[in-house]
Amino acid sequence: MKPGRPYTHLLQIALLASSIGLMACSKKVASAAPRPKKSPAAQQQAIVRTAQRYLGTPYQYGGTSQKGIDCSGLSCQVYREAVGINLPRTADAQAEVGKAIPRSQAEPGDLVFFREPKARKVTHVGILISDGEEGRFIHASTSKGVREDNLNDPYWKSRFVAIRRVLPPSKGAEHTDPPEKSASSARGKAKKVAATAR
Repeated sequence: MKPGRPYTHLLQIALLASSIGLMACSKKVASAAPRPKKSPAAQQQAIVRTAQRYLGTPYQYGGTSQKGIDCSGLSCQVYREAVGINLPRTADAQAEVGKAIPRSQAEPGDLVFFREPKARKVTHVGILISDGEEGRFIHASTSKGVREDNLNDPYWKSRFVAIRRVLPPSKGAEHTDPPEKSASSARGKAKKVAATAR
């Protein structure tokens, strides 16, 4: 074997490894591009469509899937899937998110809250799929599962508490970033914690 031969072989391996590394970097750069932001109207439509996909899902206390779901689980899942917003898990906590909206100004995608006559706090939540005057909303009924109802129905009218708007993401609602952003922000937080601990 000639003396220069092993070095040539090592050089070929090094070149191959660096080209693979460059390919991997180019893939990372492409996938890290930010997703285009949806307009408010597109976000509303996405919420309505996602809520409609759950119609007919059976009610299950604590459930968060199409196998079974409760009222606040439905609003959580719909907002997460449609627009990447994480809501608090209970109806009462969700009633603190966003800003209060008069019924006359309510729009599709707004959250609508109810309270049983003797209850001291919010006990139920639904998602408007029309304007406030028309009053159509989707919710998870304890007896009939996910269905559409109307604010003008005497039953719901007597229990109605408030309408709140979460779009665009506001105080109390946490926006879910794309995975690449989440990873980089997590790394940034870890560096800050490490620097503070020194």
